Amino acid sequence: MATIDLTYFFDELLIADKDNNANSIKRFINQLEPWLLTELMGYALYKAYAAGISAGSPDAKWLAIRDGKEYTVSGVLVKWQGLIFKDGPSGDEQSKKSLIANYVYWHWIRNNNTVTTAAGEMQAKAGPIAANTTSKGKTIRAWNQMVDWNKSFVDFLYFNVADYPEFKNHSVPCHLLEKQNTLGL
Repeated sequence: MATIDLTYFFDELLIADKDNNANSIKRFINQLEPWLLTELMGYALYKAYAAGISAGSPDAKWLAIRDGKEYTVSGVLVKWQGLIFKDGPSGDEQSKKSLIANYVYWHWIRNNNTVTTAAGEMQAKAGPIAANTTSKGKTIRAWNQMVDWNKSFVDFLYFNVADYPEFKNHSVPCHLLEKQNTLGL
């Protein structure tokens, strides 16, 4: 079962016409979420997490991954915000955040920026009062925010490896920890 849903795609992560694209977006979520989490956690930890979080009442260590947890590093209190969290009033649907949503958004926009036709890749023409522009700025901001959260997540797992021994010796792919820029450098 997916951790996120369509309600994570608003404001900076807005996907146009998301209600009509709901099935396609859900397929992206169901495909990309397990892949991303496996890359960040390693297969063994992701498998244990997926089984643990889907249990009737998950252990605290699985909830800490999903919902966040405070921990101490060299006497300094640090907070892992969680795979899903709210950045605003607790009941506000428009404050949901997730590194998974940023990753799905990046891939969704990249995939849907053009349309594949028999003549090749085409970009839809804008109407009479709009002009085509690039989505690079928004996708790069989404990616870079995800990278910051990925680093925080990896730090959490590293400093709590006693709780997550499956993470020991796991190597996170560099591209998930590297920021992007508009020049592609």
